[in-house]
This record gives sequence, C-alpha cells and structure tokens, in this order.
Amino acid sequence: MEANVLAEQALLGALLLRPRTLAAVAPWLEPEHFYLPHHTALFTALCHLAATGHPAVAEARPGSEQGLAWVTEATALAAGQAPGLAPSDVHALVNVCPEPGHAAAYGRMVLAGHARRTLAEHAARLAQTARRHQDGEPRVEAVCRQADGLTRALDALAQQWRPYPGSHTRIAPVPPPAVQSREEGRLEDERAFLSAATTQPAALKEVRAYLHAEDFAEPVHAGLFGCLAALVHRGEAIDPVTVVWEAQHRGLLTHTTPEAILTTCAPSGADPAYWASRVLRHSLLETAATTADCIGHLAADPTLTPHQLITATHRALGDLTAVRLRWHRTHPGQDRAVPAGRSTPPPAPRPRDRPPPTAAAPRIAVRTR
Repeated sequence: MEANVLAEQALLGALLLRPRTLAAVAPWLEPEHFYLPHHTALFTALCHLAATGHPAVAEARPGSEQGLAWVTEATALAAGQAPGLAPSDVHALVNVCPEPGHAAAYGRMVLAGHARRTLAEHAARLAQTARRHQDGEPRVEAVCRQADGLTRALDALAQQWRPYPGSHTRIAPVPPPAVQSREEGRLEDERAFLSAATTQPAALKEVRAYLHAEDFAEPVHAGLFGCLAALVHRGEAIDPVTVVWEAQHRGLLTHTTPEAILTTCAPSGADPAYWASRVLRHSLLETAATTADCIGHLAADPTLTPHQLITATHRALGDLTAVRLRWHRTHPGQDRAVPAGRSTPPPAPRPRDRPPPTAAAPRIAVRTR
C-alpha cells in the first residue's frame, strides 16, 4: 500500500472517530486533494455534515449515539457520489487510524501527495505537447502555455510549503539523461543553417545572440557552429575550406571527414536567420520534453519532501526558461509571458512545510466540487 493512500485512510478514520478534528484540516484541505475517488466523496460528505451543524461536531465524547449517526450519515452521503463505497469500507478506515489526534499530520501527508501528483500531471502534459507531431509555431506556443501552467501550479504549491531545518542539505537526485528524440527534419534544418551561415557569415553576428551550440542535436553540427563563430570572432575569411581547417584544429575531424564538412557547408542562397530560428525551435521543443521527463522523475521520487521537490522542479525549469528567453528575442510577438517566469526558487512562503495552524475555534468551511 502506498504511503499517501495510507495517510488518506488514517485521516478519514480520525475524522470518523472524532468529528471535532475536522476543524483542524477543513480550512486548508480540499476534497480534490485526495487520490482515491471514494475518499474524496467521503471527505466531501463529512464537510457537508459539519457545515450543516451536525451535532456530532460539538460532541466531546467519541463513540456516542451522535458519533454513530455521524458515520452512518456520512456513509450514505458518500455512497451517492461513489456507489462502490460500502459501510464495511468506511468502518475499515476507523481501524486503520492509529491516533485520531494526529489528524492534522495525516492531512499534511495527503496535501503532500496531492502536490506530487499535481507536478507529475503538469509534466506529463508538457511532455505530450512537446512530442506532438505538429510543425510550425502553434506547437511552440502550446508548449509555452503548458510550461506557464506548470510554473503557476509550482508557485501555488510554493505558497503552501517552506523549508524545515536541514532541508537545504539534501540534494535532489539527478534524473537519468533522456534519449534525445531527433524529430524528422531536425538534422536537415541544422545542415541548411550551416550552409547558409557559411555563405553569409555576416548574419552570424546577429544569430549568435540567440543561437547556442547546445541547440544542435548533432554534435558535429554543434562543433561546426563553433568553428563558424570562432572565425567570425577573429575576423577571418569564411568558406567551406577555412571551416575544414578550423575544424581540424578543434579536433572535429576525429568525428567526421573533410568531405562531409564540405558537403554540409556547401554554398547556398538561403537565409541564415530563418534556419537559425528553425534550429532554435527544435531545441526549445526538445528542452521542453527533457525538462518534463526530469520533473516527472522528481515527482515520482518518494524520498523528496514537498519543499525539496518544489525547489528541484524550479531548477529543472531553468533550462527551458533560458531557451524560451532566446526564442523570445527572435519572436517578440510570441511567448510574452517568458520575462515574468521564474527559473529560481521564490522567497520562502508563509507555511513551514505544513499548512498554517488553525485558530482556537476555526470555522469549518464547506467545500464542494
């Protein structure tokens, strides 16, 4: 049994045993924070009973007649939303709870599980959008919207969790490197750019402001881009032969041949800026997919606390944010939300790795779907 499911069972058992403990979690715990549907239905029913003034909420003695009515009525209400919920299932929850007085602690565990699932779901949608078979700028815009949604969800979670003493000493594990998916046409676009840049090297001065060597999927192409950038920086003559000469000094010929470089850098009349934009687009989509895989891996790691997960996710988004900023330079009319994004963790929020404590007599609020 997963720990988050056990926490949900323990919490519901505590609320069934001691209805008054609902006041400790109701102000900050929502029905959608539960993982299992019948747990969601039961928590909704308990909140509804409390909000309508069920006498068991004010009852100080557990196991009284009012307490039995509390369990029976909650079961009947929940069964309307979760038909598979049986009275025996509800009574089994009571046996799972070791200490009803720990309801707030169980609630924090439920909230932590919801935070993990939220990031995993956003990461899965981002990866799916980035790998969708669709060409052109609409695909990039869809990826950016998904990334913005993930960032907003992350910032909302950061307002609920803050570090506890010693949490900064833990370094989140680095996910295994993802296999780069060279989508169809990516290498052809890189070759087209190198050919155009060799023919029109003056355009490289502008292109270098937003295109980096790591944007290339093929390492040899990244090396040739470095050769062109170096020749431009030194003000030397640029043509296919001088590129081969520079590649030789950079050790690039151990991975390719002069003939292959001459073919790749053959003269063309294409626009280098256009093909540079194509290369950057491929890089953005690949970075988004890799970032999503990384966040999904982090969310699946049960050893990370919510704060550590949020911090690691912020760092993982940094690479994608950097590529989006460079994309924004070439497409100023698109992705305007990038400058407002955040690639570093926000200031420490109010709660301290746990929801805020309730007042002496908090008011239970009804939360319905």
